[in-house]
Amino acid sequence: MPTTFKNTVNTNIGTTPIDVIQMPVGFRATIIGCNLANTTDYDTINVDVYVIGEDSIAGYYVKGLTIPPNSAVKIITNGEKLILPEYAGLRIVSDTAASVDAVISYVEIS
Repeated sequence: MPTTFKNTVNTNIGTTPIDVIQMPVGFRATIIGCNLANTTDYDTINVDVYVIGEDSIAGYYVKGLTIPPNSAVKIITNGEKLILPEYAGLRIVSDTAASVDAVISYVEIS
């Protein structure tokens, strides 16, 4: 079972939900880090993070996370891990246009 350490960087996430990770057939992932940064200078934002299950059903992982301007929050920390089977994914949306940068570290297993 080959494993590869990867990062994904998504910038300017706003009011349109963005699938930041989507696992293809034959691949799984273990997310080992997720950092969300508010890139605005003056606006406090609220961010939702969804896990998209293998059956395409979206469930909240974090709902209404408040991030002050020019600040960042880690939502996967202290050894916590999030497992994504094939066809699963991670989606992020903010209540403010072009306001979030997301950096996600994960191990891809094929």
